[in-house]
Amino acid sequence: MAPQPKPSTGTGVSSSFKCRIQITVRFVPFIPLLVCALPAAAQLPAAAPTPPTYAAHVRPFLKTYCATCHSAKLKQAELNLEPYLDESKALAEHELWEKVIRKVRSGEMPPKPLPQPKPEARAAALAWFESRLAAQDKARKVDPGRVTARRLNRAEYNNTIRDLIGLDLRPADEFPIDDSGYGFDNNADVLTLSPVLMERYLATADRVVRALLPREAPKRPTMDRYEPEKSAKPEKPSVALLDEAFAARHTFPAEAGYEIRINVKLREGQTKNPYTLALLIDGDVVERFPLPAGIATRHFDAKVHIRGGLREVAAGFLAPEGVSGNSEFYFDNIEIRGPYNALPPEPGEQYRKVFLCTDDNAACANRILSAFARRAWRRPVTAAEVTRLVTFYTRAREAGDDFNHAIALALKATLVSPNFLYRIEQHPNPTDPTIAVRVSDLELASRLSYFLWSSMPDEELLSLAERNELRKPGVLEAQLKRMSADPRAQAFAENFAGQWLEVRNVDALRPDPKTFPTFDRALREAMYRETILFFNEVVRDNRPVTDFIDGKFTYLNERLARHYGIPGIKGKEFQRIELDGVQRSGVLTQASILAVTSYPTRTSPVQRGLWVLENFLASPPPPPPPNVQLLNEAEIGKNMSLREQMKRHRTDPACAVCHERMDNLGFGLENYNAVGAWRDNDSGFAIDAAGELPGNRTFSSPAGLKQVLLGEKDTFTLALTEKLMTYALGRGMEHYDKPELRRIAKAVALNEYRMGSMMKEIVESPAFQMRRGDGGRKHGNP
Repeated sequence: MAPQPKPSTGTGVSSSFKCRIQITVRFVPFIPLLVCALPAAAQLPAAAPTPPTYAAHVRPFLKTYCATCHSAKLKQAELNLEPYLDESKALAEHELWEKVIRKVRSGEMPPKPLPQPKPEARAAALAWFESRLAAQDKARKVDPGRVTARRLNRAEYNNTIRDLIGLDLRPADEFPIDDSGYGFDNNADVLTLSPVLMERYLATADRVVRALLPREAPKRPTMDRYEPEKSAKPEKPSVALLDEAFAARHTFPAEAGYEIRINVKLREGQTKNPYTLALLIDGDVVERFPLPAGIATRHFDAKVHIRGGLREVAAGFLAPEGVSGNSEFYFDNIEIRGPYNALPPEPGEQYRKVFLCTDDNAACANRILSAFARRAWRRPVTAAEVTRLVTFYTRAREAGDDFNHAIALALKATLVSPNFLYRIEQHPNPTDPTIAVRVSDLELASRLSYFLWSSMPDEELLSLAERNELRKPGVLEAQLKRMSADPRAQAFAENFAGQWLEVRNVDALRPDPKTFPTFDRALREAMYRETILFFNEVVRDNRPVTDFIDGKFTYLNERLARHYGIPGIKGKEFQRIELDGVQRSGVLTQASILAVTSYPTRTSPVQRGLWVLENFLASPPPPPPPNVQLLNEAEIGKNMSLREQMKRHRTDPACAVCHERMDNLGFGLENYNAVGAWRDNDSGFAIDAAGELPGNRTFSSPAGLKQVLLGEKDTFTLALTEKLMTYALGRGMEHYDKPELRRIAKAVALNEYRMGSMMKEIVESPAFQMRRGDGGRKHGNP
């Protein structure tokens, strides 16, 4: 670590040290920017009675506090501000000052101990910049941005298949993981189509269509084995089960008899307590097995009659009233053998919904395929398109296939078409970036349904779009409210909130079992569930977005309540409770977020502070410099506290600028350990949750930190608007989107910061309702 230079007299800081401190601002990828500091608008005093001018207020500010390092000679962070000491040049740089203002709101520059401008100088400079941007925003032509033809990602593919055929097959779980862009995996520019994925599409189309057809039972019984590690938890069991319960999704080829064996093993020794093992099919108990105390490894066999189709087969130990946790057993596997004495195959409900007729002729094929393609392609199909699909049927019949399999071939062709795999929108001049047009009602319907449901439009939405009624007064808002209240909106919580709040990563948590011996799968799942339920209520009940910072309610089951030290919660079902806001409120103090921002053995104030900067304040720091010195893990908790170690780390000037703010945010959450439980000390050192942020804003507890963040609620609202718009459009925000983002955030603030207001403003915005050409740039793969 380089020694810190001694300060000189006069300013209190040596000139050499002034320009050694660098920071990178991620306004757009790979564009570094060092900016001079102006504090958050909420912290500034009122501007001078007369409007500030460039000559009297801005030029002196830039010259004194910015251009010393950002000069032609030094050009720190590749930025030279000397040309902009000329007012005419400064006025032309809308994008530059937009970036500067955004960074300015974080209050990071100039970092202490560099000389700080007086409050009135800061206020005047900020007021001048903002007034010029506001004037230019009004004069600028609306730019809704380009649209790339977007491939359905894995979640969208699964949900669309489910809503199209009525079977929740989840075939895309076997697809390669989707890449992410700007924080979300629905970004069109990164959703490429590889040869491997195309092979999966072909195979999956066959599997999906076969699931619709009546099945001939296999001539001989077969055996399938399912293990807990590769399975899931029962979705909606009709009885309370202990935590080790697991479920497999099995396709039964026919209505018949089946033998199901459940293999269990004792964790150690012999059981001390009696148990009852249950076998469940689609959530209903079909067999119970009493297990007396004193037994060891066992297997349990059941003979059951099951209807054909995809079913959930689950096994679990019944939980006595008020009891939760694990039993003394663990599951080895479930084995399914059969079918035996299969009944003749009969068409199922899903078959009848797709096969609207059974007359073996082209007219019937036309009826089936036109209706199916309309829904699959999310628009009416042309006569020529239907004719091409019917051709698959006629050729298959000529080749000897029966009616069902001939239609199946055409259905498969529908599912591998780009019209299904991609959301394709039309533009009269796709290569002309100067022409913006409204998307059609049908395209708008798909934008809305994939925003809220990650799935296709339902019949109501599609019919409205076909009649061009979506843009009639009140119709779009009514659909937004209807769809937000629909169970399919669970996808919005899982796919938007799951990525924005990073709680998708909960599933990958592996805390050190020696450090956190009580952490188990049930707790992991409860952590995730709490955050998703919390987000759902904010959306469903149109609550203020500030609830994400300090909402005084949450959802807990007994397992998570015990982890939090909150009494009175019994059972596995989640209950809504009111919070006192002292130890828990909002999402920052939920165990899911606290755990995903920690290491397996300890907390990470850096990661937690970074999470707040990125997800709440839209002010991420630059990447760390190369060869940065890491913390000495061996000393943490032995010779010094984690906070003391990090304080020593910040004496390196290369680290100090970013870590000063980031670490302080993280220190405010140090009362929570690496799995989100409350603590007052760590390895014998008392927890110090105090921190100071730019603008002399201080706090001494998690509750105090949240009050500081509430003071930046306008910054948070703008940050959330940008995240939500990025997800809704499936593209990153560009400089031309900034005026609309600011407008939406202001409108939300005027409407009590309501979540529903933000969603309404987004779906009614030009960016959501319109598109322009992309200037010939090629994106996507259709």
